[in-house]
Amino acid sequence: MHFNHWKNDEDLTNMFQFSDRCARVYICLASTVEDDETIENGGQGLNETIVGSNSLVPYSTRDVDIRMQSRGFHQRCAESHVGPLESSRFESAILGCPWKVTARAVGRTKIVQVHTFRNEHNHSLEDVSISEPVVRCNRATAMIDDVIRSNPDYLPRQICKDFRRQYGMQLNYCQAWNLKEKAKERIHGVPQCSYKLLPWLCTRLIETNPGTIAEYRCSDDGHFMQLFVALSVSIHGFQLGCRPIISIDSSHMSGPYKGALFSASSYDADDGMFPLAYGLFNSENYEDWLWFLEKLKMVIGERDVIIISDRHQGIIRSVSEVFGSENHAYCYRHIKENFSSFLTKLNTKGRKGKENALQMLDSIAYARLDCDYEVAMDTLRTFNHDLAKWVEENNPQHWAISKFKKMRWDKMTRSLLVEHKNGLVKWNGCIGPKTEEKIALNIGKGENYITYLHLGSSMKVSNGKAFLEVNLMERTCTCKAWQMSGIPCDHACAAIRRMGFDVSDYVDDWYKYNLQEKIYSGSMRTLVTHDMPMIDEDGTVRDALGHTYPFLNPPTTKRPPGRPRKRRIESQFM
Repeated sequence: MHFNHWKNDEDLTNMFQFSDRCARVYICLASTVEDDETIENGGQGLNETIVGSNSLVPYSTRDVDIRMQSRGFHQRCAESHVGPLESSRFESAILGCPWKVTARAVGRTKIVQVHTFRNEHNHSLEDVSISEPVVRCNRATAMIDDVIRSNPDYLPRQICKDFRRQYGMQLNYCQAWNLKEKAKERIHGVPQCSYKLLPWLCTRLIETNPGTIAEYRCSDDGHFMQLFVALSVSIHGFQLGCRPIISIDSSHMSGPYKGALFSASSYDADDGMFPLAYGLFNSENYEDWLWFLEKLKMVIGERDVIIISDRHQGIIRSVSEVFGSENHAYCYRHIKENFSSFLTKLNTKGRKGKENALQMLDSIAYARLDCDYEVAMDTLRTFNHDLAKWVEENNPQHWAISKFKKMRWDKMTRSLLVEHKNGLVKWNGCIGPKTEEKIALNIGKGENYITYLHLGSSMKVSNGKAFLEVNLMERTCTCKAWQMSGIPCDHACAAIRRMGFDVSDYVDDWYKYNLQEKIYSGSMRTLVTHDMPMIDEDGTVRDALGHTYPFLNPPTTKRPPGRPRKRRIESQFM
């Protein structure tokens, strides 16, 4: 910082108030120099500088009689019989010549060493008061904190632009990134402390929300390894109304300790994702997935469920052991991505050939009848024998609808979580908006179908290509779409309307309003944290009454082999 006038005590006060945010500043009175006062940040044995009335006098911290930290500056000045600094006593030493101030951290301490010196060559330095940049920095720091609270995705490059536009400050990317990280620490605390408080947080979560499962594991030397959390409100909602199908997924985390976030989600009555459980792990392997799924099994109980996931080897093995291989459905999007990669290696008939092959794979995956599956396979085999062989070798019984023997409600892929509780106000009747859209589409398709009464509750429906049999009593259609999804297909809609009935009455109860209401009938109590313990300098977790608590150390992480990937590989089939 360059300046060539320091006009009053207010400027000095502003400097200390600003410094209070980022360092411990010490005010010293040197006994060996009369009427000299200093502003310095230092530690034992550091050489400092005293601002005198006519000159700069170097001195050692051995000569310091009084040292006060900046926090509570005015109060400690009064207690130590040291009055506030009067600018008139050193005005002549500061005004009239250019000055330069530099600062550096002292080791790993919170002390900053400040150097002040004159520019003897009298270069053209910017004429600016100390209070102006201090006030701007104060405002900028507050702005960063406010923005990060409301928008955690505030990017460093945007910080650079905002600082340049609002405060006239030129930051590089690294400086902006550090500003954001410091703001996150001020708001959320240091990451290491989060792990130390984890045992206390799990206990408090269970106390505040009875029925919650919150368990963790650590290594023999106390380092974090695994965490599983299923909130009571999620368990309650799943048991009361969610369909018995669960999507599990994982996401690699950034930050100083890396690791992976596991999640398990079900589906509500309007086909929305319903969060069931999550886990935090320092890695992703078979042992981690097995532990997570064993805890998930405690939430589900003896209920028979379908698990949808990608084909991570740890997941395949652990799902088979906990839920059974026959209940494991592979995410079709993951299958399609693998198929696309194999296509690229084969370089099959250019871009158009690749698009055709992917459409053939869709026909195989979504075929409901065995005969349609075989027709689609023959088409692909004619197109390229190697592609058909790839399909046969990649377990179609786990992802092709016609080959998967259990009901999966047409769920072919994993999805993102969204908020649905407030969506109840959008329901116009007994079924949700998404289900209404599907029914409206099926009614439109079957509007011109020809229907015939057959036997009992059975009807024959002609779509112009074939005759299909619909049984209203058993709620089935020979196309199998009705029994697979629980929503009347286009043939069933034609038959139901031919009889003068309401199609929504033939929708599975899983999609009805009363179940949606039950799913979201629970509530979560806010976690009480006013008595959260603090972390001592030695790492002990202790509350205000002196009670100590068990704590965890951060996970031991290793840098993955190879160069870090600069760009994330996005899915082609989002």
